[in-house]
Amino acid sequence: MLTAPEGLMQMLRTARLDLVAFEMERDLAPLHAMFSDPEWARGGYMTPTATESESRERLEREFGGNGGRTWVLRVRPDETAVGVIGVFSDQGSSIRGMSWYLRRDRWGAGLMSEAARTVVGHLLEQPSITGVEAWIDSRNVRSIAVARHAELDLVGRLPRTHDGEIAQSVVMGRAAEPADPITFGIMPVLEVRDLAATVRVLTGLLGLQVRFELDNLVHLGFTEWNGQSGLEVRRTAGDVSPATIAFEVGVLVDPLYDAAIAAGLADSTAPADMPWYRRTFTLALPEGHRLTISGPVSGM
Repeated sequence: MLTAPEGLMQMLRTARLDLVAFEMERDLAPLHAMFSDPEWARGGYMTPTATESESRERLEREFGGNGGRTWVLRVRPDETAVGVIGVFSDQGSSIRGMSWYLRRDRWGAGLMSEAARTVVGHLLEQPSITGVEAWIDSRNVRSIAVARHAELDLVGRLPRTHDGEIAQSVVMGRAAEPADPITFGIMPVLEVRDLAATVRVLTGLLGLQVRFELDNLVHLGFTEWNGQSGLEVRRTAGDVSPATIAFEVGVLVDPLYDAAIAAGLADSTAPADMPWYRRTFTLALPEGHRLTISGPVSGM
């Protein structure tokens, strides 16, 4: 049940908005009108709801266990909800996920940016919250702009699917007390006998980029930009200790597996769905290295 703890959910105000504690019976109908709008869902890369029961389930699933930290947006002087913003149900972490939704006829006026700035600032003042993050479809430029207005920065990426389309979620985050991490990169090392051939496989199959290379060493990255984690591949003539390294990719993994088999990597193991909503296969290199390739489940 979505409820507001006493003393926590005060109304928040912005220049144009009243942000009022969400009440299911009062706010369900206008929010269902938003959730069930096919054009609204298409613009946000979501699936529309068909009934009020489905909209109720969406709200309960997303915000139901969040300690009451859910607000609806009202444009003064109107008292009808035109959107909703809140944190996800509590998963036992002080970094809290959040999301926001705004009625389509209100897009483009900066209302959700106004709301998000205020809500994020309020959340980060709470002693139990050390940071907030939002997972946003990488194609949803409106929502990414909202996150940036709320001073959230890009902190990561996750694979996702929507109606059979493969995309990525960008993870936008902001800490209550920003601090530089002690460790900011991880660089596993693969020792191989045929350096050029291994680099061709990794760049061709996984889209890794050559960041720089020396006579017996190549640094590979997810992009060409410096300052990111990557993979160091070294040529060796001696014995090799096989390593296992996991990769997250933002594309379907089955074509990658087919390409690995076509490239002669016959010891690779076929893709399988995992309980944590990833589809995974193992790419086997000639020296015995095992690369676990994990991507989105195609049916989600």
